[in-house]
Amino acid sequence: MKRNSDFENLWFRLRQLRWHLPAIVLGVTLLLTFHALVSSSSAQEEAAAPTRGGQGDRSAAPQVDPLMPPERELAMKIKAPFTFAGVGDIIDRHPIGQLADPGFQGLVQHIRDADASLADMEGTLIDFDNFPNPIGGGAPKAAIADIKGMGIKMMTTANNHTLDGGTPGLFETIKNLDEGGIVHAGTGRDLQDARAASYLSTPKGTVGLVAIFSIDPSSGPGPALTSAATYRNGNLGGAPGLNGLHVTPYFNVTSEQMDALRKIRDSVYARRGEVPDAVPPVAANENTDRLQLFGIWYKVSPKPGDVSYVMNPEDEREILRSIRNGKENSDFMVVTIHCHQANYAFQQYTFDNDVPDFLVELAHKAIDNGADAFVGHGVHTIRGVEIYKGKPIFYGVSNFLYQLAQSAEAPNPGGDTTASEANYRPGTEMNRVNQPDNLENLLVTAHYEGGKLTEARLYPGDLGRDGTRPFSQLGIPVTPTPDVAKDILAKVQRLSKPFGTTISIENNVGVIHVTSAGASHSEGEQGAGK
Repeated sequence: MKRNSDFENLWFRLRQLRWHLPAIVLGVTLLLTFHALVSSSSAQEEAAAPTRGGQGDRSAAPQVDPLMPPERELAMKIKAPFTFAGVGDIIDRHPIGQLADPGFQGLVQHIRDADASLADMEGTLIDFDNFPNPIGGGAPKAAIADIKGMGIKMMTTANNHTLDGGTPGLFETIKNLDEGGIVHAGTGRDLQDARAASYLSTPKGTVGLVAIFSIDPSSGPGPALTSAATYRNGNLGGAPGLNGLHVTPYFNVTSEQMDALRKIRDSVYARRGEVPDAVPPVAANENTDRLQLFGIWYKVSPKPGDVSYVMNPEDEREILRSIRNGKENSDFMVVTIHCHQANYAFQQYTFDNDVPDFLVELAHKAIDNGADAFVGHGVHTIRGVEIYKGKPIFYGVSNFLYQLAQSAEAPNPGGDTTASEANYRPGTEMNRVNQPDNLENLLVTAHYEGGKLTEARLYPGDLGRDGTRPFSQLGIPVTPTPDVAKDILAKVQRLSKPFGTTISIENNVGVIHVTSAGASHSEGEQGAGK
């Protein structure tokens, strides 16, 4: 009887369970599915984890998306014959577009003939009749006709004069360039905008542009130090300004000089006990070959007075990311920088022909991330040329249109001199930076066939370097005489030699013939060392 009773109880429980069986099966299925997903996710995270342990390495190269292979996406994609032209600063105070001078018209024709062209909008572009705010100089709105007449299609607005008209002047410049149909990059309402690439549409393909201004404590005039835009995060931040690359200068000293500086530092730090909340003590493992004293960095070098630079890692990373993104969205990529950094503490500001160490590093990394041409300007002198991995780097093309000393202002009532005489008299800043080295330039072109660089040309320009021009014509670029052209090009040859670049002079034009391997006749891929 007991066995029958047990059987009946079991049968009763199974009949009850049948109503819950679907729910139990569903629950087990969900549990097994969840376990499989967690295991798969853990395996993916383990595979993606950095091999060096600890936190993820933000500087590591991005993972390659098989749908966007870099050998395709970062290559020059325009296969038709294509020419790019670049010049430096446009400092336009009086309209010159109607000038019939054959020396001027013949020079700018090379810009007009290019498929894409670049210049630096040095300062603001202002409608003076209607602009209500103070301004420290700039170009009149009418200069847009000069810019277009010369054939300039793209401009950088990131330089040390970006905020000469304050934030209103920045937005006025952007508005006027937009209305004139000139593509521009380097400034914006926030850092996202200023750092992003802009794009020029051409019949042969899309051209991208990223523009940079390198900032250090000596950057001038005053607003340049704080002209960098900031990122916007939701409703916070987002100051307008430019795409800044902050760099830290290191002044080189000998070992003996470093010992003397360290003794000065130690004598100052010995007084830490005299005040509350003193600065932290010197680290026990302090680097002995470099030192920061009173806010200035020094490092040991056999050449005292040389200056080297270190780029801000975050600026560098994000600028390179912007270049890469710009190239993925364009067929030809241009990167340009306004750079005033000098190599020597014993040389006057803006007379340096040598290339700062960080600029070589930046140019190489820009090309590694998709740039097809790199153009530098800022110092009012020319610098060397390098062909790196089959791409041209023009480290410094100087000013193109340089009416810096001229003024559109009326003379001050009761003054002893006119405004122009006051600006240009001996001892003034305008007189100092209107010397022969500042009154020569390069108009550069790069020609591509089948997506490969075949030739770069360097057209010298004369802005009045012999001192015989009337003041009204000073700073206007013209084709130089043969003797002046050869003199300018010989300088470029000398400055380019440390980069392994061979420049021939043909009909008063510098020519770099690029081999099928992407090099000039004796070109190497290493930058010049100081």
